[in-house]
Amino acid sequence: MRTRISEVLTYRFELLFQLINPLLQLLLLAAVWRAVYAGKSDVDGVSVSTMTTYVTLSTLHTLLMHDQIVHWVEQRVRSGAVGIDLVRPIPLLRQQILSQASQVAVKVPMMAVVFPVAVVTTGLVAPAAPGLYALSTLLGWLINCCVLLLIAAVAFWTLELGGMTFLYYVVSQFLSGALVPLWFMPGWLRTAVEWLPLQATVFTPVAIYLGKDGWGGIGVQAMWLVLLGAAVVLVWRRALHRVVVQGG
Repeated sequence: MRTRISEVLTYRFELLFQLINPLLQLLLLAAVWRAVYAGKSDVDGVSVSTMTTYVTLSTLHTLLMHDQIVHWVEQRVRSGAVGIDLVRPIPLLRQQILSQASQVAVKVPMMAVVFPVAVVTTGLVAPAAPGLYALSTLLGWLINCCVLLLIAAVAFWTLELGGMTFLYYVVSQFLSGALVPLWFMPGWLRTAVEWLPLQATVFTPVAIYLGKDGWGGIGVQAMWLVLLGAAVVLVWRRALHRVVVQGG
């Protein structure tokens, strides 16, 4: 974890852009939704203060969920450096999980910088259930880890994940509820998205924060964590059989 933290902190300008991006996204989304409300106190029972709080929290959650693990695994497999990783005393899969945790350790201070700006510019309502929200946030992060590890494992077969990664981040912005809350989606689409794992990473924690979800959302998150966790273990075991190390 110390090694990965050092790697992340090496690229200072990259960190700066990662800090500026959520700030701009937060301000733009808040402005767009205020324009959508056009002076109305609420739309479909959702007040403007609830919507701006949603935008703020969804942006922070998106920052928390963004991870470089797919790129790192792809580069290690393509270069053959994964062979070195395999002889380390810590199993390869555990290395990747700790790598994801190290990125969170870097992002928490970044979120501490973004949060006061968010409070001043968009405002926040108080959490309905702080403890439940914290649990949901943890489960959402773990689910996101599992999804990214499944995508990263594909590198052992294809060696190239650029297109897949781009497609995932575009789709996940919508299906996770980061851009549009599920309660504004058509009924059939909302029902489908509610049972997909991506909504459990952003929408569910924020909905619990706002008091619009509870233990039902936690149950869906727990279900997906078990299913995806089992899939990660199986896929990575299979992926390691693809590794061929040559030396002399």
